[in-house]
Formats: sequence, C-alpha cells, structure tokens
Amino acid sequence: MPLESTTHSLIPRPGRSSAGASFVPCLLLAALFAAAPPPAGASYPEPGPPAASATSLPAQPDIFPLQLPGLRLDAPSPVAPGSRTEFRAEYPKEPGSGVPAFVLQRGEYGGSGYKLLVEMGDLQLKQTRNTLQEVRGRGGRFSFLTGSFGNRATLETFATSDAHGEGADDTLVGATGELSLLDESASFKTILLSGRKSLDREGRWPAAGARRGDVAGFVAQLKPLKGLVAAEAEYDCSSYDASTSDLTSPMRDTAYRLKLSGGWGPSRYTALYERTGPRYLLMSAGPPRDREGGSFGVETVLALHAFDVKLSRYNDNVENNPLAPRANRYEGVFGYRFRGVKMLPLALQYRKTVIDSGREPLGTLPKDVAEDAVSGQLNYLAGSWDLGVRGGMSQRIDRLRQQRELATTSLGFLPRFSAGSFTLLPDLSLKRITDFNAAQRTDQYALNLGVSGKLLEKRVDYEIKGGYKRECTGVPGTGKETFGAKLKAVYPLARFFNWSRQPSLAVKGEYNEVNNLTEDRRENDFSLLISLDGGSFL
Repeated sequence: MPLESTTHSLIPRPGRSSAGASFVPCLLLAALFAAAPPPAGASYPEPGPPAASATSLPAQPDIFPLQLPGLRLDAPSPVAPGSRTEFRAEYPKEPGSGVPAFVLQRGEYGGSGYKLLVEMGDLQLKQTRNTLQEVRGRGGRFSFLTGSFGNRATLETFATSDAHGEGADDTLVGATGELSLLDESASFKTILLSGRKSLDREGRWPAAGARRGDVAGFVAQLKPLKGLVAAEAEYDCSSYDASTSDLTSPMRDTAYRLKLSGGWGPSRYTALYERTGPRYLLMSAGPPRDREGGSFGVETVLALHAFDVKLSRYNDNVENNPLAPRANRYEGVFGYRFRGVKMLPLALQYRKTVIDSGREPLGTLPKDVAEDAVSGQLNYLAGSWDLGVRGGMSQRIDRLRQQRELATTSLGFLPRFSAGSFTLLPDLSLKRITDFNAAQRTDQYALNLGVSGKLLEKRVDYEIKGGYKRECTGVPGTGKETFGAKLKAVYPLARFFNWSRQPSLAVKGEYNEVNNLTEDRRENDFSLLISLDGGSFL
C-alpha cells in the first residue's frame, strides 16, 4: 500500500526548544560521557543499513534508511553541540484510519572522530541471508561509530517486539560489531541475535513455554584488488528450541558460504559455494535447509548486445542419511538482450534443468527428470505507446521412461498507453498446460484492463481495474471462471483545511465473483466504502 509521509526535522537554535528536539540529544549526551572520544581527524562515510549478503533476496523498495544530512567527523559541527533530531510519520493513503502506519524518531550526535545514533519506533532490521533476512518491528536501535585514517569501527545494538508480525509477544534482540580497515579493503563483522515467541495466545511464557532461536554469524570481506576480485566468507551457528517448556534439547547446526566476485572491462563474474545443515533453523525466514552446492555466473555487455550465463549444481541430504536418497539439481541459464534498435528492445532466455537422484535406499525408485524452457519478450516503443509481446514454452521429460510429463505454452500481449496523468493498461494472456501422465489439458485465458489518472484539474486521483479469467479442461461442465473489479477515487480537501496532514474524501468499491463449474458452486462478494478522512492537526 503506498504511503504518504509527514516529516519534521528539529534543529536546536537559541531561543527555540521542543520536547521532541531535546529528548534524544539528552539521551545521547548521557551515553557520550561514558565513552572516551577517539583521536581527531576521523573521516568515513555516513552510516547506512547493513549490506545484504550476495545470496539475500532482492530487497523491496521501502522507506529505510532515513536519509539525513550527516555530520562530517573531520570538520566542526555547524550547529552546537553537534546534534540533530528527526521525527517521521507515514500515513496510509487509504482513508478511514487516523493511525500512522509508520513512526520513527531518530537522533544523532557527532563529535571529533565519533558519532552516536539513536532510533525509536518502527524499525527495519536486515543482516545476512543466513542470520536475519528482513523483519520489521517496533523498538529501539543504538549505534556508535568511530574511525580515523581510512579505518572504521561500528557497534550496534537493537531490540524490537512483534518483529514477525504475529503478535505482541514476539521479541528480538541483537548486537553487531564491524571493523573496516584500509578504506574498506578488509572488513570483519560479528552478528549475535536472539528471538523468542510465546506459545500461548495470552503470552504466558512460564506456563506455556516459548519458541526460542539464537544465531551467531561471522562475516569477512577482502578486496585486495578493488573491482577485479573480492572475496567474502560467512560462518553461522544456530540454536533452535521449538518449546522451552519441554525437556527436548534445542536443535543446533551450522551454515557457511564462500563467494568470489569481480570483473574486468564490461564483464562481471560471480562464484559461490554454500552449505546449510539439515537442522539449521531460524525464528524468521532462513535459507533452504539440508542443501549444498555452488553456482558460477558471467555477464558481459557489448555495444548493442548483452549476454549472461549462469551454471549451478545443488544437492540435498548433505549428511548422507542412509534412509533417504540424495537429489541432485543441475541448472544452466543463458540470457541475451539486444539494444541495437532503440524502439525494439528484445530479451531472450533459455533454461535447462536436470534433477536426478543417487544413493537410493532399498525400495526407493530412482529419479531422472529434465526440463527445457525458452522465453522471450519484444517491446515496440512509439511515443506514448509501449506495445509488448511475451511468450514462452517449456517441456519436462522423464528420462528413465523416455516420455514427456508436462508441457506448457504461454503468450501475452502487454500494451501500455501514457499521456500526462492518464494511463491505460490492458493485457491479454493465453496459457495451455498439458499433463501427459493424467492425459489432461488445461487452457487459461485472462483479460485485464486498468485505467488511472487525475480529474477536475488534477485534484481527484482515480483508479479503475477489471479482469476476467477462465480455466477450462475440455471436459463439458468443468473449469472455473473468475471476475473482479475495483474502483478508487480520492478527493483532497486541502483548500478547506490548513492541517499538517490534509483530509480527503474517498470512494472505494470492489467486486469479486468465482464460478466453479466443476463443483457447480458460485461465490461473489461486493463492498462499497465512502469515507471522510479527517486528517491530523499535528
């Protein structure tokens, strides 16, 4: 859901003060007297969120970190005594709720060769894929930074509640320490995390017990030749207890990964090896367990052409359990992009996947399956129009029985028209799935249309969406039909009220219908909401 923000930056000046501006500096000054300042002349970049590991999931666009003009550590502070605070609140654009979806109070204090930062409110926490991928919770975070002559040290502690979005009885605490040397040519980081969740809905930990997980991670990065080669290693240990009230011992295991990356000229390469034990569990989402293997990828960009190749091999049953087979997965992907014609960008991809088994115990059948997939997309750019066509084919074969198992063919038309604030988004897709084992064919047809823009001298924001989808198997009286429509219009009342968060009048409607022909059942629902959001005085 898109958010709109209200931001207040408070900088102490003679004759001006506020509760929000003085709270965090006082807290920072108290911590300052307990720490001895490092040598002067420090210079290092502004602090940011911890760098995601090479194996982490792509980060989604969010509002973190808050971008504040930093205080240089090698120059006098422009505002005595070198403190700065900021309060930020994010409100949902959907009317009907005056409660902010996100609030954060942040303060910083900088001196000669050091900086202190404090954050309180809604936090986003992210470390590495093997320790903490990404969680959000409400709590506090404290950071201390110092450095000089291209070296930097960072210490961070944090604590949040409801970090997993499942209730107010979730807690997560952690601490990290990082040391960067020789202008980030070498860096070392330690991560310690501990999470706990009550097993009782009312949060009675002593009576019902709790689910608890701890993890410790160690990360080292070396960049002897910046741009040409970079090495990264990570080793992690986890301890997971499904219930602290029973006598079962916690499950403990390890995970590690090694990565080499770099490039020369227009080419880049990446080599990765990783292993995760079968009992490696985290409180939040973690890497796939019982998995070992590696990948190698190369990408090069020429004047008009771009190529990328990736090869990977992984297997499970890393501890050679004699009661289970070992499944091996081999995959190769080749991608090509052509940019010779500016109005006709072209992208093609071919993927080959082979899955087989080995070390099968007695009574287990072997497995050997291969899948080939080809896909491509072509766009025609002509002024306000973007006409896109996308298609693909895939086929899966059982190589032991020498017969096809599954075949898929898809075709989609993706036009787009934009003119000023008006946008038209129709699309049509066709897909056919043939299951040879079940001797069944399924056809899917989908048609969608979306219109958005502004009316009444760009005062009213509106959005209309509608779609129809049908699945049929070729057997009379079977299949499914789905129809949906949405309408949203928001009229701001800013010219009538001079408030920090402007009120608005909104209309929102939604209709959904599902007709299951196979089960002879029809379901539909309709909703209409007319609301007046009163905004906020503050």
